[in-house]
Order: sequence, then structure tokens, then C-alpha cells
Amino acid sequence: MQTQPIPKVLFVDLSHRFGGSSTRVLGQLSLLPRERAGLAVIEDSPVCRQAQEMGFTVHPVGRFKTDWRILPRLVHLVRREGYQVLDTQNIQSKFWASLAALWTKTVLISTLNSWYVFEHGQNWRAWVYTALELLTNFRLSGYITVSRTVQAAVQAAYPRAPFVELIYNAVEIPEPLPQGDRSWLARTFSIPEHALICLAVGRLVWAKGYEDLLEAFALVAQEDASLHCLIIGEGNLRSSLETLLQEKNLIGRVSLGGYQPPEVVFRALRAADLFVMSSRQEGTPIALLEAAAHALPIVATSCGGIPELVTDEIHALLVPPERPDLLAQSLLRLARDPALRRNLGQAARTHVRDRFSLHAQVQATLEVYRRALVHN
Repeated sequence: MQTQPIPKVLFVDLSHRFGGSSTRVLGQLSLLPRERAGLAVIEDSPVCRQAQEMGFTVHPVGRFKTDWRILPRLVHLVRREGYQVLDTQNIQSKFWASLAALWTKTVLISTLNSWYVFEHGQNWRAWVYTALELLTNFRLSGYITVSRTVQAAVQAAYPRAPFVELIYNAVEIPEPLPQGDRSWLARTFSIPEHALICLAVGRLVWAKGYEDLLEAFALVAQEDASLHCLIIGEGNLRSSLETLLQEKNLIGRVSLGGYQPPEVVFRALRAADLFVMSSRQEGTPIALLEAAAHALPIVATSCGGIPELVTDEIHALLVPPERPDLLAQSLLRLARDPALRRNLGQAARTHVRDRFSLHAQVQATLEVYRRALVHN
């Protein structure tokens, strides 16, 4: 049987901060032939640096996301390199790529890792981004979404979409499970070596619910002296979270580790004792899948696509979003029960290995590209 050709795709990720969408792109690039896939980025952005270090084909097209030179550079790039598909990862990428697709008659795929109201809440930014998403569909070939909730939101907002495909996020499973270096983790982030380390990974934005996590840790601090929380990520809420840390007397119990490159995040996952995700809204969070892949016991909120990834009491402990009291109870339960931590971590690792393969994700994505090319 003849193997189907791989479409030549240009991923467009014009983000200034590294998030789940960047992780998804890098994962797909890792399994695609270098000559069949490239990445358009903002110069010297975190995803640009990481992709270059990993040896991928990287095309810096602008210095900032509103740089007018992005459009002519994208058009020139598509024509010079013969890219057949533009796959966008966020709203700024969709804006520029939709215009480039119009000029070059290229297939345009919009990959949505969340929906804007989910990400930003009911505010002006969500409505502006939603309007911009819909207004840039004049050249759209179809959507890829990462959860049933995002898929349903897109279908409701744009029922005329050619297709809205669901392709879950995925991760590589380290085999064998590597040993963690607790001394390195404690030393790097100034955490007491005897602490039970609870790790959270994600941007410091409203959707991640870090205010709720700090409220929960204020309750935890009254009951258990061993738990310490490390939050890895950066974002526009850092200043307000630092203030909340002081107000809740959590200095020394919760650490804001800032942005860290993927290799540092993976080392932290290997060395931590448990993982927490306090999100108010989510797609299918890659950070949670990576925690499961490293057999970390997980406490997470049951929002967005999280219940599509893990089952309560089998692979993780799930609590309703915006309930710091229940979040605190679950964290304390794991802290006091090593056997439960071990069982949940192993079950989650097996589940992710069986259900969320990076190879399967890439193959499903390629099938979407091929379908779009047939109808282009």
C-alpha cells in the first residue's frame, strides 16, 4: 500500500509567552520530517529559542505581534518554501496567517487550545478576540479543537465552519520513568529539602485560578506544615499574586518560580511529589498530561476538558472549580496518604500512555490537512 504524502505545513505561533499551544506545536514538529514542517515565530520569543535549540526549521517573521512586516514575510515565506498549510495557534497568528492565506491561496487551519470566553472570562478581551476569530474566517479551511467543550463552543459560534475536528493534546511518555533530583529542585527554587513539594505549571492568568490555589494553601498551611507549593509560569497576574502571598502569610510556603524552559519543567516534574491544577477554564492541558506521564499524583479542577483526560478517584482527584476549600481537602488527603499518591500516579501514567499518544495526535492532524487540501 502506497504511503500518503505528508503535506508541507507552516505552524504559526506568534506568542510572546510559552504555553500549552507552543508545547503542542513542538511535539508535532518532533515527529514530522524537517523538510515538511516549519515554524513561524516572533524573534527571540521563548518558543523561537526552544524550537531552534531542538533543531527545527524556524522562521522569525517579526519583532512583536503587531509588526506590520509579518504579513509580507509570511507571504514571501509561503511562496519561497512551498508551504501548503498554515496552522495557527492563537489569535494574533490567525490574524496575520488569514491574510497570508488569502494572498497565497493556502489552506488555513485554526487550532484552538481554548475558547476566548473560557480563557479570559466575560470581559472585553474575550469578546474582541472572539469577534476577531470569526472575522478572519474568510479563508478558513477548518478548525482543530482540543476538547469537546471547545469544539461545542466553536460550533455554536460559527456553525458554517467547514469542519471542527477534535484532536486531543498528547505527550511523549518517558520510558523508563526517570528518577527525580529533589536536592536540585529544593536548591533551585529555595524550598526546604524536607518539604512535600506540590507543583503547578501554567501561565499566571485568570483562567488558571491561582488565586483559588493560594486560598487553598492558606487553609492547608493551618493543617499541615510539610506541603510547599511551587508555581512555574509567568503572566500578567504576577504582581497581584505576590500581593496575595503576603496577605495570606504564604511567603515561604508558596514559591513563584517564573517562566522556565521545558527542560527545567521536566526536571521539576520528575522531582516533585504531587501536581495541582486549579484552573477555572481549560482545554486539554498539556501540563496535566505531562504530570501524568511522570506518574505524579494529581489534584485538578473538573473544568473544561480535564474530565475528558482523567477520571476522579481513578487517575486523579477532581474538585469543582473555584472551590478552594475542596482543593485544600484533596491536597491534604494526598499529603497524608503515600499509597494513594502512588496508586493515582501509576494509574494516570498508564492511562495517558494508552490514550494520548503523540504519534496518534500527529497522524490525526495530518489527516485533517489532507482533507482540507482536497477541498482547497
